[in-house]
Amino acid sequence: MGVSTHVLRAWESRYNLLDPVRSPGGYRLYGTDDERRVREVLALREQGVSAMEAARQVLAAERAGAAAAMGALADGDLPADVGQSARDTMRADPPVLVAQLLDAVTALDEDRAHAVLDTAFLDRSVESAIVDVLVPFFVRVGEMWELGRIGIAQEHFASSLVRRRLGALSLTWGIGTGPVAVLACPPGEFHDIILLGFGVLLGRAGWRIRYLGPDTPVASLASAADLTRPDAVVLASRRPSGFRAHAPALRRLAQAHPLWLAGRGTTPRVLEEIGAMHLGPDLVADVALLTAAARDRRRAREESHEAAHEESGASADSEPRS
Repeated sequence: MGVSTHVLRAWESRYNLLDPVRSPGGYRLYGTDDERRVREVLALREQGVSAMEAARQVLAAERAGAAAAMGALADGDLPADVGQSARDTMRADPPVLVAQLLDAVTALDEDRAHAVLDTAFLDRSVESAIVDVLVPFFVRVGEMWELGRIGIAQEHFASSLVRRRLGALSLTWGIGTGPVAVLACPPGEFHDIILLGFGVLLGRAGWRIRYLGPDTPVASLASAADLTRPDAVVLASRRPSGFRAHAPALRRLAQAHPLWLAGRGTTPRVLEEIGAMHLGPDLVADVALLTAAARDRRRAREESHEAAHEESGASADSEPRS
């Protein structure tokens, strides 16, 4: 396969990619599954994927396939005339993925939940996985909790599971020269997963993210905004009271920085009291809206600076010379 023993051992120890057995003499013996994984990693490496990411993708696809097979056995085998492409489409269909994820979370089955997430992120774009799978999933989790169909344990399990997955996608938030966004939830608001997902989408659109997270004091948010001079401050809450309880401070913040409110707590009355702008439930459209607004603000600043420079030059030319 053209891979040295040293590399094979590194992939085994670092990524758990291989599972060899020992011969009576103590030598490693690799099986057909090991060979297949190595070949798949090498194929991804040729496409420019790092060894770590390639190993993750290979193992994720394997887990997803195992989970799908278990689901088929539990529900009865699919008809023989259903082709492989149709099976793959069914596995990657967002409503199916949401249902599978809910089942896994209800059972507190971490391996199965990760397998479903692997399928979502491997078979779909990151944007689609977040917008079409994770957002509807958390809406359903909230509904099921309110109806008493799941408990606090399942809700916390779901949040922890997805937070870790989204956290891995946030590692490049501080890189680049794009616009800056400060993201937070007001005091008393602890549900920030959708805001975190929005941060991932912004980051993939070139934004640099300063994520303050849940239960952020408004004074701390204002200090962060003054320090970073962001192109957008996004504050999310599920309840209007999360905003209205801090209306005077948020009004001052909106006068100093471009403040956008998001979540179910964003009512017309709240927007009027605070003087902020509104982000709706369509996360992809919101990314485009913030990006356009940041571009317009920067263009306006540049034009203002140019006008001031021209005025200064004109004033200098009009001064009498001695």
